[in-house]
Amino acid sequence: MEVKCSSCHKTINIPDQKIPQGKSFSVRCPSCRGKISVDLSPPPEQSQPQAAAEGWAEQQQKEADAFAVSGEDYDASEKPFDFLEEEGLTAMLLEHDSEKAAHIKEVLEVMDYHVTMPENIREALRKMKYHQFNLIVLNETFDSSSPDANGVLIYLQRLNMHVRRNMFVALLTERYDTKDNMAAFLKSVNLVINPKDIKNIDRILTRAINDNDLFYTVFKESLKKLGRV
Repeated sequence: MEVKCSSCHKTINIPDQKIPQGKSFSVRCPSCRGKISVDLSPPPEQSQPQAAAEGWAEQQQKEADAFAVSGEDYDASEKPFDFLEEEGLTAMLLEHDSEKAAHIKEVLEVMDYHVTMPENIREALRKMKYHQFNLIVLNETFDSSSPDANGVLIYLQRLNMHVRRNMFVALLTERYDTKDNMAAFLKSVNLVINPKDIKNIDRILTRAINDNDLFYTVFKESLKKLGRV
């Protein structure tokens, strides 16, 4: 086994029979007498909860990838808004708490959105494959063991920017304050809403969507002037 001294950079050859297997040890550099530490101890095993969470995250990413590229046959049940005219507004609501979901759905309908509420992430990904929603309200823990491994959020983060900028995504999370712009940027969403502010979600959403529409109106006009649209 060869080891290198971090002080003088001399390479030392240690006979394998003198190396304690699976343990840490140290030797003195014959040139500078500096201490060379070698750690051969095995890495700690993952705890079952951690391994399970990572396995779930990997599965969520696989599903998001599959639906992003899949070419499965058309299923009318997966296209809930085929009957709408082009100007009709559509929203997808992903909230596991039935009471909160009912309140948010009522608010969205008052805002003239046609709302669909998938039962799980797999169903949500199917619907997004066939329809570009104007608004998505997503609880980061919806059908997910980890808020950082939500399949829908992963799918949205990988969308082409030309498609993504035509959607407004509001993330429901207890980890950040409502309207935390830095958190929204980090999560690649338009708006962060803390569930404690659900009672005011109508005003919060309306203001944020209006601001977003105004910004992109100016943005798209600038692209037209530059000949990029």
